[in-house]
Amino acid sequence: MRRPADGRCADGDWLAVTGLGLRLAGVTRPEALGRRFGAAEPPPPVRHRYDAPGTDLAPVEWRVTAPVEPDLPASVPARGLRALPHESRLALAAAVSAEEQTTRPVRGQAAIPAGRQADGPPPAPPGAGPEATAIASGPAAVLWASSTSGLAEYGTVCVEAATLEPGLCNPTLGPASSFNGPAATVSIRLGLDGPNETVTGGPTAGLSALVEAGRLVADGAAVRALVGGSATVSRWSLAAHSGHLVAAEGAGCLAVRPWRDVEPGVRLGRFHRTGLAAGDLVNQARDLVRGAVVPDGPVPGPLVVSTPDVELVEALAKDHPQPVWHLERVLGDFGAAGGLIAVTCAVAHCLNSPSPTALLVLAVEPCGNAAIMEVSSWGASTLSSGCSADNSHSDGASGRRTSTRAVS
Repeated sequence: MRRPADGRCADGDWLAVTGLGLRLAGVTRPEALGRRFGAAEPPPPVRHRYDAPGTDLAPVEWRVTAPVEPDLPASVPARGLRALPHESRLALAAAVSAEEQTTRPVRGQAAIPAGRQADGPPPAPPGAGPEATAIASGPAAVLWASSTSGLAEYGTVCVEAATLEPGLCNPTLGPASSFNGPAATVSIRLGLDGPNETVTGGPTAGLSALVEAGRLVADGAAVRALVGGSATVSRWSLAAHSGHLVAAEGAGCLAVRPWRDVEPGVRLGRFHRTGLAAGDLVNQARDLVRGAVVPDGPVPGPLVVSTPDVELVEALAKDHPQPVWHLERVLGDFGAAGGLIAVTCAVAHCLNSPSPTALLVLAVEPCGNAAIMEVSSWGASTLSSGCSADNSHSDGASGRRTSTRAVS
């Protein structure tokens, strides 16, 4: 997952996807994402009015996606849920869906299409052994990307503190306004004993959360991770949205663990984060995508892009041989969660492809921050940059074999 400083192959482990949870407007299963990106036009947004109770601020109207209900699984205890902010409940619902897929024993297959309940374990793929793959025991980390978590609660705390008598402020809003609500909620509610962190910023934050999960697993701080992203729309979050984009709410979560190359499934691999010149985003982003595909490698699949820059996506679409999917145009602007939601779209594409495939996810911010990651089916020819496919070694401590690939 990490690019070596000297440009050579290094011990950058791949992550295997063992579960996927979604809470998006009009999307409940991975196959629905494919249909959404294949549609000629995205669903029309709705206009919503946002007031500021207790203040002299005028109401604000904004184009937003349809509201999303958490629709928490029945396995989640209901006690105390009403006190949680809406975004934390969305995050919890997506995380539980991903976690339940992970804990479900499956025969030789780690990635399961998301759904409320499975009719039973999926059939074993060709060549898979009879042994069932179970969840790894040990600490589980939670990494969450969000730029809206705590904003509405913080605004409410400020208003109440300025207008109400001491002691009348809602005490539960204090912890909820600390911007770590979704990560802490998922970790506490699921009883996970690993670290939990929030990553914020632009859409590259979602990819950075996945890389941070890989680092924690590689360093031994966790044996697996739940990595997600979420966003809700409030009066306080609208200031960061561009006028030409639709503000979105929702959540996505991926359950990941170290890749074992003896099983089929979906994996997250090569990652590169860099800074592009803000005045030349188009050319440098195009070079970044070209540099991630080797000339003699397989034809890359669709390119999934998360960025508020519509012109950048249009320029990339003219150069990429496959469709370019713009997350913000199709699903809306999720802020820091955009990169993570884009990766879930790529995972869903792999899950619903009839044959092994590989594609890239690109996140670019107006300031020039950029990140690119490969998502592929196990067994597919990866878009490696000159590293031999059999350039692997055995981890002496665990016996696990890891491929050594890096983005050029």
